Amino acid sequence: MSAMNTALSTEYYYTGTCSTINWPMSKVSWAYPYVAGTDTEASTGLDYMEWTDEKGKTDEAKKDVLKYMKLAKENDEGIAYSDDMLKITFTIAGASITEHPTYQVFKQAADLLNSIDGWQVEVKADSQALTKLSTGSLAVWAAAWGSTIDPDMYQVYHINSTATSTYSWGYREIKASPSQYPVEYKIISGRLKELIEEGRSTSVQNDRKAIYKDAMKLVLDLAVELPVYQRQNLYAYNTKAVKGFYENVNPYESPLNEMWNLELVK
Repeated sequence: MSAMNTALSTEYYYTGTCSTINWPMSKVSWAYPYVAGTDTEASTGLDYMEWTDEKGKTDEAKKDVLKYMKLAKENDEGIAYSDDMLKITFTIAGASITEHPTYQVFKQAADLLNSIDGWQVEVKADSQALTKLSTGSLAVWAAAWGSTIDPDMYQVYHINSTATSTYSWGYREIKASPSQYPVEYKIISGRLKELIEEGRSTSVQNDRKAIYKDAMKLVLDLAVELPVYQRQNLYAYNTKAVKGFYENVNPYESPLNEMWNLELVK
């Protein structure tokens, strides 16, 4: 994650039609973490953000990667890596490798990692990527996610979720071998599980907002997901031909939200 500059993804779109996102949640959600009273995103407090929030800091990113590699070799908590684990494919969902917003993010990260001894990173497109995601057979991948109006995190992140999305986070392997992944298992079976269930136990938005912020911090700390960007929706219609479109448009409500009010202009 420290090797990826998510800002590069926004260059794929016209200016103003998308923006980077730091939390795994829609920016228009009432639960999205902002600094109180502002439209500034709250900091995740994670080191990799120093790189992903800024362009041109390849030296700092490289230092971070080397630091994490050193820590993995020295720790005694079961988190380690072997040389074969440094051979990784970055998969882009789709048929074209370059016609994807995340391609430049992956390419720069691959170049950076390949400049460090031991790393062998290749960026590939795969039209079957979404099928492979359902089996958890991809190491690193980029694909679009939708977000519901309710920020409940159970289906995607709870240890007992039966959704195939948890395969992509490695939950299946972690649960099968807790002793091999003690840190990860402690998080997903402990505090993360508790927070997700706590968020479901109240309908008070301010309470849920604080709960989900803490839960998302744990998800980001697990490094199973890197939020990249959020794009805007575009609707085109002719008010000279049809009137009565819904005006309070947002990602959850389109101009056709109240279709019963539509009528042809005479």
